[in-house]
Amino acid sequence: MSKNQDKYGFVFVKSKKYKPTSKKQKNISSEKSLIFSKKIVAALEDKAKEYNKNNDKQITLSSLKKAYKSGFNGSENLNLETLAYVNLYIRVLEGKATNLITNFKLNILEIIGNTVEVKGSISPEQIDYEKAQEDIKKYNLEDFDFKDADELYLDDEEDRITLYGV
Repeated sequence: MSKNQDKYGFVFVKSKKYKPTSKKQKNISSEKSLIFSKKIVAALEDKAKEYNKNNDKQITLSSLKKAYKSGFNGSENLNLETLAYVNLYIRVLEGKATNLITNFKLNILEIIGNTVEVKGSISPEQIDYEKAQEDIKKYNLEDFDFKDADELYLDDEEDRITLYGV
């Protein structure tokens, strides 16, 4: 056994070389991500409130976050794509996307209690993208060009991550 394994119970392995970013650069990026994430959460909360006010079946912020994350698909404009997936999800729940649903097997939607989970592969339509463009302007979401879901703070407490102040 090595010295480290005796002392710590495991072996230290040297990681690949990386180019460290300065603390200032990291803090600016994190701060920008946090501010943008707060805007996204506020937009999703508004969408959930609006939907819940007008419908018997209720949706949660958590389900809208999942719909938002389902839009991370390598698109050039992830901001537009992710919001289009949220709008598609809402249209499906409202029954306004019947043409999409009839084109797929009925098992793409799974109803669990009061929530509906989309289990199949459905893509947003033009109407979803148009609504996403409106959302981007309405919630001032033009100011951050993210490339990956990991850049945003959208995890829930159920994911064992808590963000205070979000």
